[in-house]
Amino acid sequence: MINFTDCEINNFKYYGGKNGGKICIRYNDEDYMLKFPGVNEGISEHGYSNNCISEYLACNIIKTLGLKVQETILGTYKLNDMEKIVVACKDFTSNGTVLKQFAELKNSQIETSKNGYGTELEEVIKTIEEQQIYDVKELKEFFWDMFIADCLVGNFDRHNGNWGFLINEAQRKIEIAPIYDCASCLYPQLTDERMSEIINNQEEMEARVFIFPTSSLKINDKKINYFNYISNLESEECNNALSRIFPKINLEKINKVIDETPFISNVRKEFYKKIIQMRYEKILKFSYEKLCR
Repeated sequence: MINFTDCEINNFKYYGGKNGGKICIRYNDEDYMLKFPGVNEGISEHGYSNNCISEYLACNIIKTLGLKVQETILGTYKLNDMEKIVVACKDFTSNGTVLKQFAELKNSQIETSKNGYGTELEEVIKTIEEQQIYDVKELKEFFWDMFIADCLVGNFDRHNGNWGFLINEAQRKIEIAPIYDCASCLYPQLTDERMSEIINNQEEMEARVFIFPTSSLKINDKKINYFNYISNLESEECNNALSRIFPKINLEKINKVIDETPFISNVRKEFYKKIIQMRYEKILKFSYEKLCR
């Protein structure tokens, strides 16, 4: 297991966002954002969520789909005589390259009551179509591919502030940033005990497939239900992403990622494998087969 405690800290680099504290460390001569577990307010003031596990696992599951995603490493960090499970996320900004959130682009394109962070799907798509810094077709494909991947891993928090671009203003270069910030995937607030209760309860499992989590994207101010939206096949661009991504889903590869993940219990591994398989079969496979009829 990698112990990051003695890694050099870069005190001049800071990270925003939620889901626990973050510091910049040097590991193997490169910058990594080290994420710490956040307090799990849904359980107790002393309980910690599994956001670091979710970050690591979701990124590596999405990687099996052939999508560009942030590199993550699980390890430990000793803080105040307590050893914590942490995740190191490779920093993809360097040499004058900065990360710009999609929210900043949206804010410059459309005036809305919620500015760049408003997640109405119509406004997001309109921003993609009207922006002039990146190829529209490629950006749309990335957006919808990410949506399908987020469906598979149950992401409830993919908003305009956690995807975007890598921009080097001096060189006038831009690329889409790797998929990052996946800590809200795979039900991070569930304890092992709760997973053990849920895993053999079909009604509880199906609720986590058909009802929640929902996407952060909205239609008419209502969050999108992954199953309803994908299976109704009304969005041609979403259908195209389903056709691109579904054939690449390999449950054996995904199960191998889960089995090889350190620190987590057998119950948690079993839950992850079962819920991923259910979301694969009952949302994506169901929709894909319907699309192919």
